Amino acid sequence: LAMLRFLPVFATLCLAACQSAPIRPMNGLDDTRQLEGEENRLWHSARELDEQMENADYLYEDEALQAYVVTVMRKLYPEYGDAIRVRIVDSPSLNAFALPNGSIYINTGMLTRLDNEAQLATVLAHEGVHFTHKHSWQQRRNVKSSTAFSTGFGVVTGIPALGDLVALSSIYGFSRDLEREADADGFRRLAAAGYDVRQAPKTFEYLLAEVEALDIDEPYFFSTHPGLQDRIESFEALVQQHGASNGYRGEQDYHMRVAGLQLELLEDYLELGRYQSVLLILGRPDAFVRYPLSAWFYLGEAYRLRDDEGDAARSAEAYTTAIAQAPEFAPSYRALGLYYMKQGDTRQAQDHFTRYLELLPDAPDRAYIQLYRENLNTGDGR
Repeated sequence: LAMLRFLPVFATLCLAACQSAPIRPMNGLDDTRQLEGEENRLWHSARELDEQMENADYLYEDEALQAYVVTVMRKLYPEYGDAIRVRIVDSPSLNAFALPNGSIYINTGMLTRLDNEAQLATVLAHEGVHFTHKHSWQQRRNVKSSTAFSTGFGVVTGIPALGDLVALSSIYGFSRDLEREADADGFRRLAAAGYDVRQAPKTFEYLLAEVEALDIDEPYFFSTHPGLQDRIESFEALVQQHGASNGYRGEQDYHMRVAGLQLELLEDYLELGRYQSVLLILGRPDAFVRYPLSAWFYLGEAYRLRDDEGDAARSAEAYTTAIAQAPEFAPSYRALGLYYMKQGDTRQAQDHFTRYLELLPDAPDRAYIQLYRENLNTGDGR
């Protein structure tokens, strides 16, 4: 998977830079065309990175989801037109970042953690301010040893060094003043677009819980300087100042659009051995309201991989629930068949293997499952 190859990149690359001198914000599409000298070179580096992201197949290929995310950004920044471009990156990390040329990137991992369109809009509005207020241009003046950093970045990630652009990374941290400016101006965009602003602080609450529960030390989205807790407090204050909100949340539509992606990410986490993430995600009280019911299968797989005392029974219970809730989802039958085979329950194993092959006649492991069934018939099943 492109996402798996991209993990080292996103452990370092969380571009959405900020800091020092006052700079006039851009007011729309025309301002993006008035660049000179050093700032123009920074934009050129950003365009190079855009090309590398696309050519290296790091982007998530789903035209419908891509179009949806673009539509949300257009609601927030209608006067910028194509000057702000948003793309989805195939990575499970909880990241979103902005480049100085108006390219906004959001990870599949982030999209699967959000509850509704209003929360997506919160993230995009905040990142958009980093572009419109030229925070990256302000950041570059305070970055030291950018050449050395960029060289190291290229060695680690396989992406050629891009000078000052790569040095403008969130690994250096953000100034509180500029992050709060992004909070405040992004919040105004959110309200003007008609979204439920009460969702803004909630956007970061679950992210903070996950960062703390999994002891994440990567530079995850807003996890440092000033941090997720500060983001929550900043948005809570803005909500209090704004007052009551009956704006749009877009829960049902959002869940429908990300359902397939949610299952893909669960599978990716399990392939990476990150069963703790799956247990945390599916351990939320509202998990099976937010996730497709076939996600019970992935919960069972997470228990199986963890393999603590009692986890075998927990995995079997989760597989059984998956079959009851999503009876057409074939992998659950295979998993439960293997469980019963290990338990020595020949009849149950046979029944589940048979149903698995009925639902998935072209299964890539069909030969192995048929062999298991033959061994069970002869009493040699293991």
